Amino acid sequence: MYINKYLIILIAFSLSAAQLQHEFVAYTNSTDATAFNNSHKIVPRNGDIFSDTIHVVYHSSDSIYYVYTTDQGQTWQTPVAVYAGVYPALDVDIFGFRHLAWQYFDTNNSNYEIYYDCLDDWCPPLNVSETPTNSTLPDLVADSTGVVHLTWTDADQIYYRTCQNGVLSDTFRLSGYGSAQATYSHPSMSIFVPNHRVYVVWECYDIECYSPYQIHYRYKEDDTWSSTTTWESYLAMRHPSVDFSHGTESIYEEISLCYEDSTSGNMEATFFGGNGGGYATQGYSTYPVISTVGNTWSYLFWQEDSSGYEDIYYHLYYCFSGWSSGSLRTILNIQEPIRFPNTCGAYLVWTQGDNPPYSIYFADFGYPIGIREDHQLHKTNISARPNPFCRMTEIRCEMADKGSYALGATLEFKIYNSTGQLVKSFSVQSSVGGHQLSVKWLGDDDGGNELPAGIYLCCIKDEKGEFFKKIVKID
Repeated sequence: MYINKYLIILIAFSLSAAQLQHEFVAYTNSTDATAFNNSHKIVPRNGDIFSDTIHVVYHSSDSIYYVYTTDQGQTWQTPVAVYAGVYPALDVDIFGFRHLAWQYFDTNNSNYEIYYDCLDDWCPPLNVSETPTNSTLPDLVADSTGVVHLTWTDADQIYYRTCQNGVLSDTFRLSGYGSAQATYSHPSMSIFVPNHRVYVVWECYDIECYSPYQIHYRYKEDDTWSSTTTWESYLAMRHPSVDFSHGTESIYEEISLCYEDSTSGNMEATFFGGNGGGYATQGYSTYPVISTVGNTWSYLFWQEDSSGYEDIYYHLYYCFSGWSSGSLRTILNIQEPIRFPNTCGAYLVWTQGDNPPYSIYFADFGYPIGIREDHQLHKTNISARPNPFCRMTEIRCEMADKGSYALGATLEFKIYNSTGQLVKSFSVQSSVGGHQLSVKWLGDDDGGNELPAGIYLCCIKDEKGEFFKKIVKID
C-alpha cells in the first residue's frame, strides 16, 4: 500500500476539523464518565500502538461499561455493562486478556472497595482492598509475564498488590513520606525500561510541611521498591498521571508523567520526562494526561477553561518539526462542554455534553510517518509471509497490475521498530524484468542481533514512492 509520507506529516501538523475525525463511542448518564486522569480508560492490546482493536471502559449510572472497536475507532461495538461501580481502570496484556479494576460501593459495610477481574477467565471478581475504610481511585497495569499490578487509595494512603492466575499477593503500603498529617490520593501506574520497572505516582498534601503540596513516586524493580522521590511546592500540585508505557515507550528510559501545577500563579498542566511539554494558558488547566511513543512522538492533553467553557487542549510533539498545539473544541467545531481526556498513544477519549445523556467520543491523532496502512493510492502490494513470524519472514513487493521492474531497478527495504528507529536495511536489485521483488528477514538488526518480539514497520522505497507494511515478530 502506497503512502505519501509528506502528506501524512502535513496532516499531523495541520490539524483541522476536516482532517482530524472524531467518532461517537457511547452514551453515558455520568458527567465524569472518563474521569479521572490517574487511571487508564483506553488501551490497545499491551499498548500496541499499531493495533486495529482498541478497548475502552467508562462508568454510567454507577455501572462499569466496556466497549471496543476493531477498525481503529471508525465504528464501535455495543457497550456492555460488566459490573456495578465507578472509576474503572483497564489494561490488555500480550495474550489479549482484559484486566479491569474499579471502585465498588459495598452496601453491607457502607464503604467503597476496590475490585479486580480478568474479563477472559472464569474466576469471579476479587476484592483487592479488603478493608473497612473507603478504598477509591484504582489503577492497574499488566506486565509481560501476565502479572497484574494494582494500586489504589485507602484511608488517605496509597496501597499496592499484585494478582497472578487469580491469586492476590500481600498488600503493601507505598505512601508514608511526610508527617502524620499527610494525606495521599490519585495513584497512577505504568511500566518503564530499564528492567521493566513498575512506577506508581500519586498526590500528597502535608499540612505540617512548609511546602504542603507534593507529587511523589516510587518504582519496583524485581522485588525491591525504591525510596520516594518528591516534588514540593507551597502552591497547589495535584492530579498526577503517569505515561501508559508498558516497558518499551519511554524517552529517557525512566518515568514520564504529568500533573497540575500552580507555582506560576495560575493552574497549568506540567509534564515531566517524555519530550517535555505544556504551555502556559490564561485559564485553569486540570486533569492532564500524557502518552509518549519512543523518542518520536508525544501526546499531551488536559481539560481547560481559558475560553470560559470546558474544553480539551492538546500539545503534540513529532520528531519531524516539533510541537503543535490547539483546542479540540476549535479543530472539531464542538459546541458543548468537553472534559476528562484519557489517552494511550495517539488515541484519545473524553466525555462531552451539557445534559444527560452525555456522550463519549474518540479521536485518533495519528502517527506522522504512515504507521497505519492507509489508502492504496497506487496498484502495488506488499506482503509478509508468515506474519506474525518467529524465525523468518519473506517480504514481497509486487506490482498488482503486473507491470515489471526494469532491469537493474533497486528497491530499498527498511525495517523500523515501534519507536520509529531504523533497525534493518536491505537493498534489492532486479536482475531481470519482473513484477515482484522480495527479501527474507530473520528478525535481526543490521548488526545481526536478534530483535525482541514486537510490532515492526517495513518501508519499501522505489522510483514510484514509499510503501508500508506492518509486521509482527513473536517469540
